[in-house]
Amino acid sequence: MEAANDRISDLPESLLHHIHGSLDIKEGARTSVLSKKWNNIWRTVPTLHFSEPWQDDRPVPTADETEKFMNFVDGTLYGRNSSNVDKFILWWDAPMSDIRVHNWITSVIRANVKEIGLALIQEHGLFIPLSLFTCESLISLQVLTNPSIRLPKHIYLPRLKRLELYHFEFTNESWNEELFSSSHVLEELILHGCIYHVRNFSISIPTLKLLKIISWARDQNGLRDCVFEIDAPRLVTFSYSGYVAKEFVMSRFPALVEADVNLSSADNGSAGTTQLLRALAHVQCLTVYDNTILAMISSALTFQNVHTLKIADNTTVQLPGVISLLQSIPNLESLIFFQYIRGEIGEYGEANDDDSISDASESDINEGESSYNTECLFPHLKSVWFQEFIGNQNDLKLVKWILRYAEALEMMFIRYYDIAHTGLKNPKSEEDLKAEIPSFPRASAGCVIKFYS
Repeated sequence: MEAANDRISDLPESLLHHIHGSLDIKEGARTSVLSKKWNNIWRTVPTLHFSEPWQDDRPVPTADETEKFMNFVDGTLYGRNSSNVDKFILWWDAPMSDIRVHNWITSVIRANVKEIGLALIQEHGLFIPLSLFTCESLISLQVLTNPSIRLPKHIYLPRLKRLELYHFEFTNESWNEELFSSSHVLEELILHGCIYHVRNFSISIPTLKLLKIISWARDQNGLRDCVFEIDAPRLVTFSYSGYVAKEFVMSRFPALVEADVNLSSADNGSAGTTQLLRALAHVQCLTVYDNTILAMISSALTFQNVHTLKIADNTTVQLPGVISLLQSIPNLESLIFFQYIRGEIGEYGEANDDDSISDASESDINEGESSYNTECLFPHLKSVWFQEFIGNQNDLKLVKWILRYAEALEMMFIRYYDIAHTGLKNPKSEEDLKAEIPSFPRASAGCVIKFYS
């Protein structure tokens, strides 16, 4: 009987590398038993992913586990041939030898690495070689370290397109607006949990298309004491979450398509908040949160270009506030509520009487007609999505209002959300809502209400 053909060995090397690229390097090493060709193929794979599977309850690796991990990284890197490295990922939750980490990074830089991702907890901040910030082959760099490290005074990354910095410390000595002047193709910059010990923080990158800033921790409040300048005329996507700077000096972002803004309640009404919101004049798709909604209402600004509005959290803003928000977005076409609208305290303990909910909603709507110009509330609104609808009074009031005045409305999607897992009870059942909501008056005869799960 003839031996079976080794079909795996007949696969082209590029395809084998692609398969290995989706595996952790240890898993890739185990594939060496599959065929003769795979016995050494994992040693030439251009993607090197060193990490342990992420688990929330996983204990910190022991000293013995860390030593075995370092030995494996050593053996893999120094057992390779001279082939280039496309991607190098190193994630470990315990301190490792600074010298060995330094040497590993240096090794992949010499192999013309294109992407580097580091998530490390070390005892000292001296394990990053300066050559990392002058690597001419690097296209993407992600660095998360503890303790935080500072950027060098000079950076030369001519091919870098994406940069993610976590928990970096910015000082006047380690940050200036010309820091990325040699990065002529940088398109994405993400600053997550960084510490700002500067009075002026300037980002001037003409090629930048995505900018994401997240700063919530107390020791990151330095932003509130500094002037934040952003000059990025080609910016397409902007995300800002956290405390607001004392002052924003921002270009108008004429190419801006999408923005996600989550502000601190402590900054509502501040000059910096208004300056930040004013810079979003050209945005088309806007994602906001409870405090952002309040800031938009108090700012009295109009967002003419927004056609899609996403409300991302459990807003506490009541119906009059939601209407004021929607009035500031006159050309809105799509409205999405990701979570349910919070009701008053005690509303979820027991289901309210059906008639009392309907009567209260009807009373509020009738009263609102004298407070708003209802003829032009939602002139362009075509679709509304409720992705967590629990059927409380605020949910129903808003549904009634939209259906009554949105003359161009084509679709309303409602996904019932059962809150029993929280120990509370929905005010109305899904069956009751399916029977009640379609009976509400509609300004748009062609509007379709669809319940989905």
